Amino acid sequence: MIYKLSFLTQSTRRNSCKVLFTTFIFVLVLLAAPGASAQAPSSRIKAEIERLQQSLKEKPITNPDFPNLNSAIGDQLKDSAAALTAGRLYSALERLGQAENLLQGARYTDENAGAINESFPAFEAQWGKTSLELAALDKSARQRDWSHTLAGVRAISEAAQGRTLPLLEGGRGFATATKPKDGLFYTGQAQGEAAFAAFVAKLDFSRKGAPVPLRSLLPELQTLQEKVNAVFQPPRSIDMHPRFIALNSAIKAARELDSSRAYAGSLYQYLEAVRHYGMLNPAVPDATKQAALRSAIADELKKISGGNRDDSITQIFLERASGWLNKPDGAAPSDDEWRAVRIILEDVMPAYQAALKPAAPLQQRAGKTATLTLVRWPYT
Repeated sequence: MIYKLSFLTQSTRRNSCKVLFTTFIFVLVLLAAPGASAQAPSSRIKAEIERLQQSLKEKPITNPDFPNLNSAIGDQLKDSAAALTAGRLYSALERLGQAENLLQGARYTDENAGAINESFPAFEAQWGKTSLELAALDKSARQRDWSHTLAGVRAISEAAQGRTLPLLEGGRGFATATKPKDGLFYTGQAQGEAAFAAFVAKLDFSRKGAPVPLRSLLPELQTLQEKVNAVFQPPRSIDMHPRFIALNSAIKAARELDSSRAYAGSLYQYLEAVRHYGMLNPAVPDATKQAALRSAIADELKKISGGNRDDSITQIFLERASGWLNKPDGAAPSDDEWRAVRIILEDVMPAYQAALKPAAPLQQRAGKTATLTLVRWPYT
């Protein structure tokens, strides 16, 4: 979801930046406090959903440049709560993260727009402080001990943490290219991703099965990028341009996570890229195939819950599929949702199994090559 970032001058107290960051750090300290992870994950997720809902109710977003943001965030939180009620904790977390990202972006904008005004030096000074703070948090995040955590939880946390610094850099880029206040939303999103990554990391999803082997996915990412480049041809490249943007964005995120050895997050984003690539195929399953897919999704979820290996990264995608097939209002899945369900079973699941095997050697190329990756930066 993309919003135009042009902000109106507001009357904001000069110390609002300090107040916002103090609140931000206070939240992280609470999450890291002893005993914070002892509460059941579902209860903590529920409490966080309700906290954000209450925040939105008490202080709705009134910035005229974000006319639809209140409803967008409200819908994300509503979907997160519905997924949690249905027992789809990973889907609940994904929706919660999206809501927190948008809310923090809007809050940061409103808190800082008046102080920044049209002054790039003022933006640069505040951005520099935030950059140091988030860099320190990123360094700390890289030292987390994941040895007793489910891979799916680690993946979602690492992916959120991986978006932090690119969003921060994106904020500075927009402030430089257009006007200072245009960088505030992305800077706030960066803080939101860092807070969400810390929240997820503290959830007590104790692993019961054996851990899965995680490794670099550079060979798979290289192969997938080559396939994407080969099919990026008109008319498909024009008709499905938003899909190519999402696909290349997922590959970019996976590469960056892979380079930092955040291998659970990299696998998660690689599988997301595989899903996007599969969506380039417009075929919709027929009624007979749909019945088989519905049964297969239920069976796969049962296998994971009763298995002796931690396959929770695939559970993220299977829960998404289950959510499309079992909507709270009883509505039928859309054609795109049926296509995505098929792709999760036929493409994503096999790609996951292959990623658990030893890596294939990187292909050696003769001569010079150039790769063009079209990405709406950073991850928007």
